[in-house]
Amino acid sequence: MKTQWLILQIAIALIVTLTACSGQSVPAQPKLTPVTLQLQWVTQAQFAGYYVALDKGWYKDEGIDLTIIPGGPDVSPLDLVASGTRDFGTSLLADLAVAVQGNKPVIGIAQIQQKNGLLLIAKKSSGILSPADLKGKKVGVWLGSWEAQFDALTAKEGISKNDFTLVQQGYSMTPFIKGDLDVASAMSYNEYYSVLESGIAPEDINIIDYANYGLDFPGDVLFTSKTTVDQNPDLCTRMVRASLKGWQYAIAHPSEAVDIVLRYDKTGEQTRQHQLSMMTEIAKLVQGPQLGRSDDAALQRTIDTLLQFGILKGAVQPADVMTNKFWDSASK
Repeated sequence: MKTQWLILQIAIALIVTLTACSGQSVPAQPKLTPVTLQLQWVTQAQFAGYYVALDKGWYKDEGIDLTIIPGGPDVSPLDLVASGTRDFGTSLLADLAVAVQGNKPVIGIAQIQQKNGLLLIAKKSSGILSPADLKGKKVGVWLGSWEAQFDALTAKEGISKNDFTLVQQGYSMTPFIKGDLDVASAMSYNEYYSVLESGIAPEDINIIDYANYGLDFPGDVLFTSKTTVDQNPDLCTRMVRASLKGWQYAIAHPSEAVDIVLRYDKTGEQTRQHQLSMMTEIAKLVQGPQLGRSDDAALQRTIDTLLQFGILKGAVQPADVMTNKFWDSASK
């Protein structure tokens, strides 16, 4: 044993001596940049791509130490990123356009959802079939960073805000299920399934689909501040590259993606079956010819429609709302 120990000590000393003589040193690990991503809703499969990329270490591979912060109906990622409190955020494209028109210094860097899952739902027994039937009803909407599409719908259909009672909708669909709300906002991949899981049959729900009224805007955008875009463009490219890698994997491996999301859910309230249903629907919204790339025509149509119905109070340049330059850089 003493002989073996002596040999080991001599070997270590020799390595140290040779390294010193050669002037070489062990390369230092690259320093990670702390980065925050503010979601507009709670931890769920809606954001699976980000959680997958985080879990797989793909942000760290890009030199990013990412912290994902869940949101909710009382959280505005647009305000938090605009103020510099968060580095990146997620938002619906329509609401991002409104924020830009309102002089908030934010810009989209990846169009994650090519389609939008926003719906209005009512019980069949209510007789509510179209926006015209909202008059005199209690209507639930997530306020703060979700209402641009709803405002466009009511303006398009000539419905005054005085014609119905607008209610700040929260996380739970219980008020709708119990009848305290006549109409509720619902995502096709989340709240709609929550209502079905409560025991209400699909045939007992009437759906007002924004797409049927020419308001089928693209959905969730990954965005950041214009300061970050100007001062740290390389970070934006790396953030987009890791995120898209996560989304590609999540779509190809939905079951594993759900398991990853559930591991990050600190509330313990999410169920695997609900998240699997959500992942299936989210994949439909995310997939497109070029995953994560903003479509110029869809962006222009969204802006034109919001301007036409007075949701935007003035003209907005598409290049101020979204940029594909980081997508292009990340895809090289």
